[in-house]
Amino acid sequence: MKPLAGVTVLEFSTMITASFAAMMMAEQGASVIKVEPIEMGDPMRYIGASKAGMSALFANCNRGKESIRVNLKDAAGQALIRRLIPDVDIVIHNFRTGVMDKLNLGSEQLRAINPRLIYMAISGFGHQGPLGSAPAYDPIIQAHAGMTAAQGLGTPVFIRNLVCDKITAYTACQAVTSALYLREKTGDGQHIDLSMLDSGLFFLFPDAFMNHTLLDDDIDPQPLLSDLIYELTLTADGGLTFSAGVEKQRNGMLRAVGLEALIEDPRFQTPEG
Repeated sequence: MKPLAGVTVLEFSTMITASFAAMMMAEQGASVIKVEPIEMGDPMRYIGASKAGMSALFANCNRGKESIRVNLKDAAGQALIRRLIPDVDIVIHNFRTGVMDKLNLGSEQLRAINPRLIYMAISGFGHQGPLGSAPAYDPIIQAHAGMTAAQGLGTPVFIRNLVCDKITAYTACQAVTSALYLREKTGDGQHIDLSMLDSGLFFLFPDAFMNHTLLDDDIDPQPLLSDLIYELTLTADGGLTFSAGVEKQRNGMLRAVGLEALIEDPRFQTPEG
């Protein structure tokens, strides 16, 4: 039996974050119903390589789900959703702040129907503050979180991968699983407010912010891991990367590339060397 067998998830999403999170819940055994816009469905269906009207991106983020199209702006569509709520364990969405409330499908409204409901609301910057209602996509969050500045190249550079979208999805899954565990103890559901910016900062902080953690005057900044181990050496037959964290590994690497003489070289006998 998979760990989320018997759990029902109702997903309202466009693009990556909530879709990817709900897909992982489906992989863990949950029954996931994806609610798509009535007009054209999730725009992700039409991005990139596709077959039979379904893109590879959509398939990767939505496998294992059932899908319905509902006009959420219509009272009948909203009533349909509310009829489903008593049998739903988790609602997850990544709509902008206030949208679900305007659709009469906000957290308080749905949890009044089902107090055991876990309501996961994903946003770009949180639901309060000057950017609370701003739309957000992965590159925007990479820049705000400092990922572009943390690549050790002198000038800001994007990670050419939807890293903030996906780490937000992983964080959402972890939070929902914790809420399910707490519900077993208390019987109560929860509202979870998760922002992409918070997820990106939390993911980046342990290593990229090492020099901003210990703030005493006697602490000198040190090279970041990204400056020490993320290097690519171009050779005649391709690129080479290595990571030798201990002396045994370093010595083996030097032997492998024919540089045994450096093993005893006094210049390289200290961590700094």
